[in-house]
Amino acid sequence: MHHPELSRGDRGDAVKALQSELNKVGAMLVCDGDFGRGTERAVRYAQDFAGQACSGTADATLWTWLAARPDPFPPLPTDGIAFIAREETGGLGYYEQVTRWPHYPGAASGITIGVGYDLRFNDAADFHANWGPLLPAAAIAELAEDLGRKGTSTRARTLRSHGIEVPFKAAWQVFIAKTLPRFYDETRSVYPSLARLPPLCAAVLVSLVFNRGASLNGASRREMRAIRDLLAAADDLDLHKQKRRVILADVEDEIVAMKRLWSPDSGLIRRRQAEANLWREGLAGW
Repeated sequence: MHHPELSRGDRGDAVKALQSELNKVGAMLVCDGDFGRGTERAVRYAQDFAGQACSGTADATLWTWLAARPDPFPPLPTDGIAFIAREETGGLGYYEQVTRWPHYPGAASGITIGVGYDLRFNDAADFHANWGPLLPAAAIAELAEDLGRKGTSTRARTLRSHGIEVPFKAAWQVFIAKTLPRFYDETRSVYPSLARLPPLCAAVLVSLVFNRGASLNGASRREMRAIRDLLAAADDLDLHKQKRRVILADVEDEIVAMKRLWSPDSGLIRRRQAEANLWREGLAGW
């Protein structure tokens, strides 16, 4: 198959296809068909990953290498995975500037590394198995002190001052092999029809559980319980597909309604809206 050489300033469906291919290896791009600075950064990242010259231009060699890469986690669509990772890290550029170092997202979180790997909610056995082969022993020993503990900004600054950082290739590896499968299973435990949903919609629910956890208890989880009930109603395979679509459309409203839980300046307000938008997109393409 012919793939055109693409570089910064190009636009169109070929760029969209390239962006989706780049997402297979962790580019975390929005597939908007615009080859801008973020896409150029992603091309250089992929070329470095592949051991190619980092020209920033997508040539036949890069296209061929990308085409040979497997889908990162087949139960979810690649662009949905990119959405989750982007929400957790801020994208490749922001990762290199900020989230490559241990950080404290706030609220009840612990010190977080890589792609949303919260040390407060991981045990020693998993942490050492996941990260031991990828990070220096001194970094592992220091980060292990934060397992099970609520984070603070002061602790995050201390870890950074010690020179502890997580290369994105290591972060992506743990995310795809360990963290994402875990949260997919947690999401399926509360939303059993997950695998029968439109693929992007399934990614939205995993994003939601990744961020909020799988609990359905308490007043703050009212909308998550409502989503469970809507999914159960729509999972009646005797219903006409259009009727199922109408039921599932109400999930978007429940995601938006969660905004009541945070102050207007919270980044979670923006994340809920992004999830609602992606739900609508996934349902429209079903």
